Amino acid sequence: MNGDSMSKLLLKTPCTTWTLDSLMACIFGIKVSDVKVYFDILKNGPSKINDIAERIHRDRSTVQRAVQNLLNAGLVKRKQVNIKDGGYYYVYEAIPFEETKKIIKATMEEWCNNMKKWVDELEFEDVVREYLENEE
Repeated sequence: MNGDSMSKLLLKTPCTTWTLDSLMACIFGIKVSDVKVYFDILKNGPSKINDIAERIHRDRSTVQRAVQNLLNAGLVKRKQVNIKDGGYYYVYEAIPFEETKKIIKATMEEWCNNMKKWVDELEFEDVVREYLENEE
């Protein structure tokens, strides 16, 4: 990855520098390492756990936990594939990146609105009482 494309994946704010994986972890309540699994599935299409594990060089159990987190977050869907002689297996498919971006933006907008409302509702007297008068 060249320097330009990496800088597009960083956002510096006064208190932290965000990476896409840290932002996705925060927004979706998943681990940073789960984000790699999401992008692997997105890049390679519907995949079995073993195939993902091979591609990203992780244990099957680690990938299984990551996929479960992604399922719970709504970033991945599970589909059952029936085998004609009996039995079945599951493949996992990532939601499109554009859909993921829409969810991220909507969540950030909601956070921003909630923060503005919270700040608007702060009363100076309450702040003084909390931070100056409760010192022990």
